[in-house]
Amino acid sequence: MNGWGKYAIPAGFMLLWIIGTLAIYRDAQQITANTQQKIRNEMRLEAQNMAEKLAGVLERTYVTIKTISLLPAVRSAAPRNRRSVEDDVVKLGHFSEGDADTIQQLYNHVSSDVAVSEIYLVYGGFAPERGEVPFLMFDQVLLERIAKAQEADETHEQDEPEEYEAAEYAEYVRQLRFLQHHHPRLPAEAPEGIAAVTSTLLRTCDNSQYTSIANGDERNTLGILLSVPIYDQANKEFKGLVTAVLRANALEAVLNGWPRLPITAADKALLTQQQIDLDSPPSEYLLENRQTGVRIMDRRNLDLPDLLTDKQQAAIHLEQTIQLPFSQAWQLHRYKSAADLNVILDPIRRDMWQRLALLSLLIAGFALAVERVFAVQRKSTLKLTQMANYDALTGLPNRRLVAEHLTNSLNRQEAKTSQYAVLMIDLDDFKEINDTLGHQIGDNLLIEVSRRFVHSLRASDKLLQLHNNSALDSPDSSLLDENESMVGRLGGDEFLVLLPSLPDLGQALLVANRLHASLGEPIALGPDKIYMHASIGIAVYPDHGSSGTLLLRSADTAMYLAKRQGRGQTVVFQRDFDEKSRQRLQLLTDLHSALMEQQFVLHYQPELNLATGAIDSVEALIRWQHPSLGLVHPADFIPLLEQSGLITDAGQWVLETACRQLKEWQDQGSPIKHMCVNVSIKQLAHPAFADSLLNTLNQAGIAPGALCLELTESMLMQQPEANIQLLRSIRMTGVKIALDDFGTGYSSLSYLRQLPLDVLKIDRSFVIDMQTDEGLAICETLIALAKRLGLKVIAEGIETAEQFCIMNRVGSDWMQGYLIARPMPAEHADQFAQTFDWKNFKTDNGLLGQPLRWTPFRGYSPEMP
Repeated sequence: MNGWGKYAIPAGFMLLWIIGTLAIYRDAQQITANTQQKIRNEMRLEAQNMAEKLAGVLERTYVTIKTISLLPAVRSAAPRNRRSVEDDVVKLGHFSEGDADTIQQLYNHVSSDVAVSEIYLVYGGFAPERGEVPFLMFDQVLLERIAKAQEADETHEQDEPEEYEAAEYAEYVRQLRFLQHHHPRLPAEAPEGIAAVTSTLLRTCDNSQYTSIANGDERNTLGILLSVPIYDQANKEFKGLVTAVLRANALEAVLNGWPRLPITAADKALLTQQQIDLDSPPSEYLLENRQTGVRIMDRRNLDLPDLLTDKQQAAIHLEQTIQLPFSQAWQLHRYKSAADLNVILDPIRRDMWQRLALLSLLIAGFALAVERVFAVQRKSTLKLTQMANYDALTGLPNRRLVAEHLTNSLNRQEAKTSQYAVLMIDLDDFKEINDTLGHQIGDNLLIEVSRRFVHSLRASDKLLQLHNNSALDSPDSSLLDENESMVGRLGGDEFLVLLPSLPDLGQALLVANRLHASLGEPIALGPDKIYMHASIGIAVYPDHGSSGTLLLRSADTAMYLAKRQGRGQTVVFQRDFDEKSRQRLQLLTDLHSALMEQQFVLHYQPELNLATGAIDSVEALIRWQHPSLGLVHPADFIPLLEQSGLITDAGQWVLETACRQLKEWQDQGSPIKHMCVNVSIKQLAHPAFADSLLNTLNQAGIAPGALCLELTESMLMQQPEANIQLLRSIRMTGVKIALDDFGTGYSSLSYLRQLPLDVLKIDRSFVIDMQTDEGLAICETLIALAKRLGLKVIAEGIETAEQFCIMNRVGSDWMQGYLIARPMPAEHADQFAQTFDWKNFKTDNGLLGQPLRWTPFRGYSPEMP
């Protein structure tokens, strides 16, 4: 054993003990966290159920007194209260006996249902100080309860409390003033929207659980008064209120899960008969009205007062707003004290300490584990080195190793005397595939693309050896030969190929073509077959950069331009690309003032209705009239709008301008009746988009059905479920929805069936390919699918008479393209629509008497006339 070797074994034991201790501790912490989360979830679910029960009690009480307040007899009665309890409004002819019986039945029902004590009708001008009493009082059920309670309590006659009405009457006066001031007239939406007012906790005249002053508790008389206004039948003005007296005990019983609180002997006898467990744990709920300050809780829970005054910190505190049609002030709190929570968590902690003790005992027997720990550590070090240099998913060199390899290669003298090419590769539409088919499919796709890229290069390359894992066992970047080509993954869907010692640029282009060819065959991933394309940018040392950083930037610029040209393109960097980059930056800067300075204009491309032969619809297309550059092509500035975040403001401007223009055409009697407007995903995802859309339509004065929003398939598939719900809400307003570029993305047919669409637009790429058997079959299938789903079809990109004939035979409803008209300013579009002649159009384009080239949906063959 060497000088430090004698410390290895104790250090190994200590390290092992620490690791085990941390593992046990983390496991216990995880179990504790999971248990707490489970308790919290259960408490939340129970709180929701309790809130629903309480909402039922309060809402049924509210509905009953609101029903009474709306009775014609109540609204028509003379608004004067009784001068004393001896007055009988029925016998005096102030109120009919039948109507009184109706209210009595309502009172009987709600009293039995939710334990309402009394229902009073009080008209304005109530003056209890003059001895007045409410116009009507319904308390028969309460009197029966008091009688039963007194019958069970043999001592009640000795000190029976008197009926106390002062607090109630004073509250009626306050509520009358409040309702008279804040709700003086019957709301227009009645019976909905009838207001309600709630009192603070006050003493009521309900003594059914307070039969003895000496042996009772005055708290059992406390309750709340829930009142609704009465409005005059004739003038609909406020004239009084209907109130329900609801004791706090009734709500406390609901919190406890009991039909009533066991206060009196009669209560206890009834609960015992119903086999209610009166020894159940105290309720952890607190019912609170945030407006009045009313708080109701289980009086047995001695911890709640401390939790409310912050004398004791609650381990868990949940809040649940009780949803009521007349108030959002009632809130249910659910508490669990630290002591109660510790009762549940203590067994977990004891188990942790037991496991730690067992670990400490067993660690002494693991003397031979030290060498094993060192071996594992060495292996882990190698693994970390591998992870630092190679992509975990594909096994290719990662960004760090590729950059190091490029720098070392350019620093060698040999590299400075020959050309060195860098190929920046980005997979086209990978994000859509990843979002639509899932990340697992995306990962498998990246692995297969990496494999194809590797095998498309020379079999003798060092890279191929790395991919076959012969070098991964000792991943040392210094072993890489700077004269060997390399392909690495930079991250996401970006790859980089390094090609040293090239005789000329043509060799780099040949490699790029081989990379494209490697993606020619579809990639089978389970039941799915995916065709992939890549955009490749090429930069060559020393012409396009004197350092690795400059070379990578040049390749990245070329790759960006390749993507703008379409799928599967290769672009070699040119010096003027730097100038284009600067121009792009200048455009990005100018965009911020373009909207404010009204530099944007709209052009409109007509759409031909094949059923009527008329131009009845146009698509609004944004154009930028730059003060110095002139008319800027949309492809040059729309991506910049999205990048800068201005796309939402620009999209709203397009929507408002197009709607105003359509209204102007409609007022002038133009044939143009419909407007199609493109919407971006950022604009659609804005929370206020639906409201803003309706506001725009209302301000313009056009019907929602005249507007059609065009959305691309790819943007809808980014968050399909959320977008489907949003489109459904928009479509309910009457606005039409069109799906643009369908078939160019990766959406599922199941999503297409769920999308609330009206129109399907056939992409120009399919129209161009129609002259092939495969393209013809695709168009036929797309239109058949649209018809089966009840959708209208617009074929866009119609540029030749032959394309027009074929799409006409297939069953397209509208056509759009240069054959019909190019995008044009508003005044030209209106003039074109008014002067368009269907017969002349067909004659000018040789469409009259054209034979059928094929019969749709009936076994097409190229030889058919």
